[in-house]
Order: sequence, then C-alpha cells, then structure tokens
Amino acid sequence: MKIIAHRGNDNIHKENSLEAITNSVNSKYTDGVEFDIRFTKDYKFIVHHDFFYQGHFIKKTKAKVLRKKGLNTLEEILKTVTNDKIILIEIKEESKKYKYLVYKLIKILKKYPLNYYICSFNYHLIKYFHQKYPFFKTGLIIGPINNLKYIKNDFAFNSVYYKNINKTIKETFAWTINKIEDIPKTDVNIITDKYKEIYTYLKKSF
Repeated sequence: MKIIAHRGNDNIHKENSLEAITNSVNSKYTDGVEFDIRFTKDYKFIVHHDFFYQGHFIKKTKAKVLRKKGLNTLEEILKTVTNDKIILIEIKEESKKYKYLVYKLIKILKKYPLNYYICSFNYHLIKYFHQKYPFFKTGLIIGPINNLKYIKNDFAFNSVYYKNINKTIKETFAWTINKIEDIPKTDVNIITDKYKEIYTYLKKSF
C-alpha cells in the first residue's frame, strides 16, 4: 500500500505548486505525488487542476502569462525531482485533439527519466498513449460513474474513486482518501491530501 500526495498537497503551500510538490515528493510520509497538467495556447504544460486560473482559460493562454500569475510548468516540476518515487501525472484533456499533446508530453518525459504513472479520464487519449508508447505505465481514471464500462482494460493500472475499488483487479490508486475510516481493506495505493495522518495510522496498525 503506497501513499500518494493528492495534487502534491503538503497542507502548507498551494496545491499543484512547485513548493507543495517538492515538499511532498521529499517527505518520508509519501511514496509519490499526483498532480494535474493542462496544455496551453503555445503548447506548453501547466500544472493546474481547473480549466481556468484567475480569469484565464488555460487552453487559450500562453504559458508565460500563467507563470507570471504563479503557476508552474511541468518541466519546472520534473527537473526538481531527485528520487525514484512515483510521479503520477493526470492529463486534463477533454477534447479529441490529443495526439499532438501526447507527442509533446513524451518529449518532456524522456528528458527526465523518473518513475512515471500517466493517467486521464479521457479513455481514448490513454488508449492512444498506451498503444503508441507501451513502455510507459498508463492508467485510466474511473470516477463514481465515469468510465465504469472501461474498468476491465489493458492498461497497467487504474485510478479509481475509492468507493469503486472492489471492481478493479489490477494495480489501483484509490482517490481521495482523507479519513481513516475510508482507508480500503484491500491492498491498493492511496491518494490523499492528508498523507502524514494516513501514514501514521497505517504504521501503528500494521
């Protein structure tokens, strides 16, 4: 059972920020970090969860504008990682125009040989990524109702809403586990905003 910091959250800095992710990936309480990336107007990757940031639609905004507003690029994050912990990257891409995105992402990932797990809610994107670059670990995100029909798939792992983990039989990341009572009884990896509390409880219990 591995503990993954949800959106790199260290409960000190802004989620998905360089500072939070750096603290979390270097913490003794984690086995890795999860964070979100989005494609910008000039084909860069910005680390952020939502479509918009401070009034800017990320897909229609250049990376330098978003960086001035305090967001980080994917490369800024990856170049700071110096260990072999899990780097779970969620690709936020809702459209069908994802092939160039995947091409650009692969170029970056190859520059920084880390322990990547790549996932998305977009089934067709992940399927394409898996077929094109099978040497990367790819996984589908399965929500309360999203992608349940694809829960049996050929990907390396699933990232599953914690109430649906009993439906998956491969390596699984359960999200988002922030309460002790929600910790799964099965051997799955935990994505959490409260990694220190989860770690402390598990260490006492097992």
